[in-house]
Amino acid sequence: MRANLNTYVMLLILSILLLSSCSNEEKQVEHSSDDKRIISLMPSNTEIISTLGEEDSLVGVTTVDNYPESLSDDLTRLDSFELDEEAMLALNPSHIVIHESNQAAISHVVNRVAESTNADVLVVDDATNIEEIYETIDQIGQFLDREQEAKEVNEKLQNQVTEVIREYEDETIDGDVLLLVSTNPDIYVAGADTFIDDVLTSLNVRNAFSDVEGYPTVTSEELVKRDISKVVSISGEAPEVLSESLSNIAGLEDSAITNEKNQCVPDADVISRPGPRISEGLKEIAECVYE
Repeated sequence: MRANLNTYVMLLILSILLLSSCSNEEKQVEHSSDDKRIISLMPSNTEIISTLGEEDSLVGVTTVDNYPESLSDDLTRLDSFELDEEAMLALNPSHIVIHESNQAAISHVVNRVAESTNADVLVVDDATNIEEIYETIDQIGQFLDREQEAKEVNEKLQNQVTEVIREYEDETIDGDVLLLVSTNPDIYVAGADTFIDDVLTSLNVRNAFSDVEGYPTVTSEELVKRDISKVVSISGEAPEVLSESLSNIAGLEDSAITNEKNQCVPDADVISRPGPRISEGLKEIAECVYE
C-alpha cells in the first residue's frame, strides 16, 4: 500500500513537472523571434519590413499598401485613419509599427491593442532627408532583430543612390523645380526639410519653395511669381490631367509648366515613400529633369 502511495506521489510530481515544462515551452513559442506577427500602419514601413525578410510575418497592413506586389491577399487591411481595434486584437500581433506622422491620431488605439496582446510598438521617426531613410531602415531592423539584414539593405541602397548622384553631378538646369503634391482642392507643395526636397538637392536642382518648410499650401499668386521651369508631381495625376489642372490655376495658363515636356510624373508611391525604393525615384526624377 505504501509502495503504491509512493508511486502515486512520484507520478503526480512528474505530471506537474511535465505540465510546467509544456507551459514554459508554449510561452517561449509565443514570444519567439521566429514567430512574429507584425502589423504595419504605414506603406513605407511595410516595404522596409518586407525588404528585411519579414514579409511572411505581416498579418495586417493599411488599405493603401500595394508593395511588394507579392503581399498576401490574406492580410487584414486596416484603415489607418479609422483603426478597427477589434480587427487588430483578433490578429494577436507581436509587433506593431506605426509612424511619427500619424502617431497622435492612432496611438490611443494602438496602445490599447498593445496592452491587451503584449505587442511591442515602434514609432518610426519621420525621414526628412535621404540619410534619415537609412536610419529608418536601421531602426526597424533593430526592432525586428534584423540588424544584419538592415545593414546589407542600406549598403546596397547607398551604393545605388551614390551611383545616380555621380551620374548627374555635372548637370544643371535653368530655373527652379516645383515639387507639386496636389492642386485640388488646394495647392500643396513640398518645401525644405522634406526628403523629397533632399532628392532635388542631391541632383543639383533648386526647389522653387525651398524657403518654406514641410508640405504647405500656397496661393496661385505665389506660384506665378516663382521662377519655375519644370514641375515634379507626386499628386498621382496622369500627365494630361496634370496639364489641365495647372492650366486652370489663375496666372499659369501659358506658363512653361503647363506643357507636358516640362512635367515629371514619377511613380508617386516610389518617390513619396521614404523607403528602399528611393534610389528608383531618384533615378526617375533625374532622367526626367535632365534628359
